[in-house]
Amino acid sequence: MFTENLPYKLSEQMRFEYNRRLSDINYFISGRYDYYAHLKKDIETIQLLLALSIFYKRVLSNFDSATKFTSRVVFKSEAVSVQLGTYDLSANEIFKLNKTVLTFKKLMEEYSIPLGLFEYLETKELLRKIKVYKDGLDRNKDNG
Repeated sequence: MFTENLPYKLSEQMRFEYNRRLSDINYFISGRYDYYAHLKKDIETIQLLLALSIFYKRVLSNFDSATKFTSRVVFKSEAVSVQLGTYDLSANEIFKLNKTVLTFKKLMEEYSIPLGLFEYLETKELLRKIKVYKDGLDRNKDNG
């Protein structure tokens, strides 16, 4: 779903990471760890958050960095484009990349999903953040 129009190598890396981390998640919520066991009923949401986090880390954070750097060069100089690797990034493409990043951030904000949720190294850390996030949502729902 998130890898459809991406380069083959990147999409393969993302699929591999997703499957590896999903295997870890399934292990943690299997009942071996009481702390995570109650998340089992939310596995579809966790899968979506996992996919979003990988897409954000592997694609959108790179777009964000690229647009911050290239926009400074293109808009504050006479440069028409900036070469990143073998690719020339024009002002129009910079706008498109920036719009993509902003749309994603706006979508996360609309659904009250903090981007900090996607900042993790280990799968267990992501799952811990999801649990804290879910517990907070449940408390807010219970309090009205």
